[in-house]
Amino acid sequence: MPAAATLACSPDDLSAVAKLVGAAAAADVCAAVDVAAAGSPLAAVLRHLTAASAAAKPAAAAAAAEQAHSTDVVFILFSGYLVFLMQPCCDPAHSSAALDLPLFAAPIHTSVGHVATRICVPNAMTKHQAGFACLCAGHVRVKNAGNILMKNVVDCSVGTLAWYLLGNGFAFGQSNGRANPFIGTGNFALNSVSFTGVDGEGYPQFFFHWAFSAAATTIVSGAVAERISFGTYMLYSCFMSSLVYPVVAHWLWTQWGWLSPLAAAPLFGSGAIDFAGGVVVHTVGGAASLIGVYFCGPRVGRFGIDGSPCRGYRENNSNLIVLGTFLLWFGWYGFNPGSALAVSTYSTAALVARTAVTTTIGAGTGGLSAMLIVYALTKKYDVMALCNGVLCGLVAVTPGCGVIDPWAAVIVAVLAAGTFIAVDHLMLKLRLDDVVSAVPMHLGCGALGTLCVGFFARQQYVEEVYGAPGPAVGRRWGVFFGGDGRLLACQVVALLSALCWVSALLVPYFWVARRLNVVRVPVEQEISGLDASKYGVLTTNELPTKPRTKRAGYV
Repeated sequence: MPAAATLACSPDDLSAVAKLVGAAAAADVCAAVDVAAAGSPLAAVLRHLTAASAAAKPAAAAAAAEQAHSTDVVFILFSGYLVFLMQPCCDPAHSSAALDLPLFAAPIHTSVGHVATRICVPNAMTKHQAGFACLCAGHVRVKNAGNILMKNVVDCSVGTLAWYLLGNGFAFGQSNGRANPFIGTGNFALNSVSFTGVDGEGYPQFFFHWAFSAAATTIVSGAVAERISFGTYMLYSCFMSSLVYPVVAHWLWTQWGWLSPLAAAPLFGSGAIDFAGGVVVHTVGGAASLIGVYFCGPRVGRFGIDGSPCRGYRENNSNLIVLGTFLLWFGWYGFNPGSALAVSTYSTAALVARTAVTTTIGAGTGGLSAMLIVYALTKKYDVMALCNGVLCGLVAVTPGCGVIDPWAAVIVAVLAAGTFIAVDHLMLKLRLDDVVSAVPMHLGCGALGTLCVGFFARQQYVEEVYGAPGPAVGRRWGVFFGGDGRLLACQVVALLSALCWVSALLVPYFWVARRLNVVRVPVEQEISGLDASKYGVLTTNELPTKPRTKRAGYV
């Protein structure tokens, strides 16, 4: 025991304190507190413990904050991994062939060199691609499988550099702590990034939103498959990741964006709610797909001279499509719950859990609804309709998954299934050849889900995510919950603004490409298959047939 002379108490007081807390702790107490002045050994011990606790609080608080931050960063990164798992492959969104659309009466035979290829025949897959790439291989005819896979990898490669150099800065960049309402103004090529907090300029969100950017970009690849030129698509991919997608993300997901509910003075006193990308990802990608499909035109032989579609152009490899649907459903748990960007507190954990539930219910309900609708029309159960329904349910709940109830997700998914089937049928009537039905899936169901937020957003959830209403904020929750309609108006404005922005940039691009005759591959390459013509790889199982003389009524 230390000598009493070095302590702030007498040997008798030291002995009395030691009886209470032990010899080692008694030395600490007596070194810090005058026991005699405290009045009693017990009072001295209590005073010492109080002082020690107060001194330890800042350190404990700092440790807790560090732990919470680390948890949130891991959550964001893992969610980004799941989103990236979805991205390299096109969404398995085939049209419902069960609508029993009229068939082109007879196949066309076109001679290419010494080989004649049947244009209008369904072909079965003869091999499976490894990993997630099986999705894309299932969408297109086998002779173009390598080309579609190449484009998806290009989305990742070109899109990564475009997002790094420009996209992240236009989306989340700021200068001196501020950015204008239209576009980001700093942090290009991560020149001002700092790993201090989970914010729009940090590494975690750079990675997370890079995965979102790649997902939005690759939506178009399936829509224009089998005929778009590789160079034109590469430039589109760069354009999409560097400017088209980032600006819309800035509008809705930053505190400066003119459509953002996080703005100091939000639009109409509300701002538009897009929790996980119904506008930013799906509407933007779907609108770009529609523009691409229009300017590329249909594949050779896709429609007959009377406008009727050839059903053989809708690949029907159910084993690959079902596998892809489950993988995308799994990846969506990074897409939607991950958009909470935090999980370390009670409120954020509850938000993530609720979002996972609404996402799951939307997927299941959408699949069942689409299957039953198609059965009512054709009296047949169609696995393609089931898979399409799952995905359109996921797309439709994405905008509001964090602010709607599970029962509302049921209604949204049912409406989405009907919307998908109707829009897909309309696309064929208009002779718009969307290989994977990206337009009805992403534009149709994404727009529907965005509008549904204006009806079904619950006040409690909106305030949990975006904060309680301030002086400049009105009743920005769903009309069905007593909202004043401002949120619904903002949802409409957000949709129209995104469509105008995408059109303003991509319509001129594809128009110029078509005028220069570089938007499509030559017809000979399209007929023989892009794998054979571009890569020298024969991947098709379509057997050569003897050329036939053209008959009246066929082209």
